[in-house]
Amino acid sequence: MSIESIKVLLVEDNLGDARLLYEGMEEALPGKFQMIHVRRLSEALEFLWEDTCHVVLLDLGLPDSHGLDTLFLVRAQAPDVPIVVLTGFRDEEMGDQALKEGAQDYLIKGQVDSKLLARSMRYAIARKAAELAKIQQGVAHAKADELQRSRQRLIAVHERVRREVAGQLRDGVQGKLLATAGRLRELLVAVEPSPETSRALRGVIESLKEMGEKEINALSHRLYPSTLSHGLVETFRALGEQFEVVPAIEILLDEELLRQETADPGMFPEAVGLAMYRIAEEALSNVFQHAKAGKVTVRLGPALEGWWHFTVQDDGKGFDAESVASGLGMTTMQDYARAMDGDCLFHSVPGWGTEVTAALPLTPSAATPATPAAPAVPAMAAEKGGN
Repeated sequence: MSIESIKVLLVEDNLGDARLLYEGMEEALPGKFQMIHVRRLSEALEFLWEDTCHVVLLDLGLPDSHGLDTLFLVRAQAPDVPIVVLTGFRDEEMGDQALKEGAQDYLIKGQVDSKLLARSMRYAIARKAAELAKIQQGVAHAKADELQRSRQRLIAVHERVRREVAGQLRDGVQGKLLATAGRLRELLVAVEPSPETSRALRGVIESLKEMGEKEINALSHRLYPSTLSHGLVETFRALGEQFEVVPAIEILLDEELLRQETADPGMFPEAVGLAMYRIAEEALSNVFQHAKAGKVTVRLGPALEGWWHFTVQDDGKGFDAESVASGLGMTTMQDYARAMDGDCLFHSVPGWGTEVTAALPLTPSAATPATPAAPAVPAMAAEKGGN
């Protein structure tokens, strides 16, 4: 704050002390301050209700208030304004107490020269600004923490519902469809219908079987990938089976990762593996819906200092990332990554395709990598996806 703009509220009932303070400021800051002088706490509170200032010089012994209560009331009325307490010769202990209760500084009347007064006001203003900045930073961190917890709760609820529905499809709907197909087969044998009716019934039976054995399994897997129980590598291998043949999907899995997960199938926490799968699934869905690509590559790289990186890259039409607002798909991918304390970045060039890069920690923590870029992968085992 510029010294030229200092607006001072002096709360002092002793006119002699007030005059000395004014003269001290005039000597230290000639023409660079504006003083508003009031003699009672009620007048100070009324001023602060309607106006503001850069610093308050506050005597704690006023006709209508005495002691630290005076400080409390002024702070309550103007919590963002720095306060310099004025004390008498015998009240230095009260000045120390005032600092503990939120004053920025205190001055002993009769021992204040112009330089000390100017320095004290500048110090009070700077200290209060630092205090407010720290509070704002704390509020921002608290909001960020709450956003993270909210994101994690929403994803957890979303995935629990998907898992329950997937289980109901497998354990309920699938069984009923296959049982219905079996009853129709028994009926076909018992009734001996006409050839036309028989062909129609056989067609219905085959449709029920296909729906029960293939389509329900595929839908259930889309809702919640049961392959996660067999490891992340197996889950990524199955990604291509969810989509059409064109464009071709190439799954590249780091060979060291294959060996590690073979030795320890539980090396990926399920939540981390599920987040990686969801990001890759959403990226592939965007490719098939919008990219008009001829080829898409999913690359799952090795661990780098506890971080797992993977990319989904296509040779489609791309887009101008600066001119296109983030859609629901991009937001979903970022939410899954950030819920695991990771991040997800998008790089696209019109006419040259798009690359989605995600980085997630093996064990979620407060730290996130500065740039979750795809690592160089020296040895890959290629898996072809698609039906």
